[in-house]
Formats: sequence, structure tokens, C-alpha cells
Amino acid sequence: MSIFDSYDVIRIISLPARTDRRRDMDKQLARVGLAGDPRVSYYDAHRMTEPGHFSSVGAHGCFLSHLGVLEEAKGRRLMLLEDDCNFTDEARRQSVPADCDIFYGGYDRVRPDDPNSDDIIGAHCMGFSARAVTLGADYLRTFLGDDFVPEPRALAEGGYDGKIRPPADGAYVWLRRLHPELTAVFAEPKAAVQRPSRTDIAETRLFDRIPVVRTLANFARRLR
Repeated sequence: MSIFDSYDVIRIISLPARTDRRRDMDKQLARVGLAGDPRVSYYDAHRMTEPGHFSSVGAHGCFLSHLGVLEEAKGRRLMLLEDDCNFTDEARRQSVPADCDIFYGGYDRVRPDDPNSDDIIGAHCMGFSARAVTLGADYLRTFLGDDFVPEPRALAEGGYDGKIRPPADGAYVWLRRLHPELTAVFAEPKAAVQRPSRTDIAETRLFDRIPVVRTLANFARRLR
């Protein structure tokens, strides 16, 4: 029994150039019994040159990568991972309920008392039923159009002006609000956490732009 048993395909978003992350991810897969599993494959993440409608170049690429994985997986049950995902022991102890449409294996909550209506942060370990894959792909595609319509609650609560598109994890929160019939399940305890690693989404810090210092920084992250 594990969280992986419920899915037809397991896709890992990863930039081909990030061999460090792929190497670490391969170790994670082996640790939970997924090494050589035919359901598992890497998805070459999009690397953009402009932020477009998003807050940064990295957020743009990450969003398009999530969208691409969803569109490829239509008609199948999907587990979507990002390449900085570390599995906890719970990944092999828990199972995903049969009626689950969106599974959060790892996440952070803004308001911990109510995850179903909360602004969940994190999309590094998620599972989708076949219907959630289709609804998600179709919905995320609308974020790229000039006629994009923001989620009403986000506008009503303030702090969002409707111009910049939310990142992938925010889009999934909006998807659940738009489709309350989708059943969400939050792993408790968490089945995955994010591995400390140099980011490709936010602006790169100085010590990540200098090769020798970057190597030392990556080593220090692994010790955390």
C-alpha cells in the first residue's frame, strides 16, 4: 500500500539541465520502490525568456510545465511531482481514497484550521483523478488568454489585482473553488516535503550565480 498505487502515470517536472535534481530524484524514487517503474518518467520543464502574464520567468515556465503534464495525461489518473520532492516514510504507508480527485502529498497551509477552503501552498507532490486531470488542463489553459477571468474570491479578499496570473499551486486552489464537486485529500502526516535546492522559479541569489560558491551552497542544502 502506498500513495502511488492509485495512479496510471507518474510524471516528474524537471529541467534537463538540472542533473543535480534528477540525480536526487532518482534516489527518492528508488527509496520508495519506483525505480524502473514503467509509469514513471521525467517531463522536460519549460524554460521561458519572458514572464508573460506571470510574476517571473520561472513562475511562467513552471505553470506551463504543469499545464503540459496535465494535457498529456488526459484520460488517465496522474501523480505529478516536481524534482525537488522528497518522500517521507508516510508515502509508503498511506493510500489515496478511491473517491479522491485531488491529492496533496505535500503542502503548506495559510490557515491550518480549514485546508479545504485554504490557500494551499505547494504543488511538488499532487495526484489527480482522470476527471480532475481534464478539468485542470482545460482550466489552466484559460490562464494564458487575454480574456482570463480571475477567481471571484481572490478579488474579493484583496491583495490580487487580476492582472498577474497566480502560480501553479494557486491555480489548483482556484480550480477547487470553481469545482467544489472535486474531492480533495490532504496527506496527514505529509507524504512529501520540498528538498532544499537552488530555485529555478524565483530570482537566483548571488551565491547561486558563482560556480564554486554554488557547489558549496548545494552541498550545504543537502546537509539541512
